[in-house]
Amino acid sequence: MKNKSTSIPVAMLIKKFYCADCGNRLLKNPKKRIVRRGDADYREHSTIGGMQLIGDVELTEYDFKCHHCGKITSFDEQCVIEKIQKKVGSHTLSQSEIAQYTQQAEADLKKRRRITDIVVKVIFILLAVFVGCILLKTNGFF
Repeated sequence: MKNKSTSIPVAMLIKKFYCADCGNRLLKNPKKRIVRRGDADYREHSTIGGMQLIGDVELTEYDFKCHHCGKITSFDEQCVIEKIQKKVGSHTLSQSEIAQYTQQAEADLKKRRRITDIVVKVIFILLAVFVGCILLKTNGFF
């Protein structure tokens, strides 16, 4: 039995990303691999909604590929490059610009991800409280 799993960040679906070398728009590049029971990340990809899947998992992950120059970058690398492109105001970047702004862009992304994680947790807590109140009200406790 082969299970299928796809890993794609939401921002990859919404935003437009551009190659730092030539400035052309990047395309999503799917990479498929089989995650087997003995692999280090098997548990992460074989659990859906708290249920353990049985058998191997066919995992599809995405990175970016430039159709013009052939450069391939990961989503995390491209997020850093995108921040630098916005700061500089150009899609094409020199290696010195990338080196100059990389640390600051990575720090900004880590800070944004921490804030996003906190906001998501607060939303889930509020949702749980709201659902709990509705259940209590429908059972006659209020």
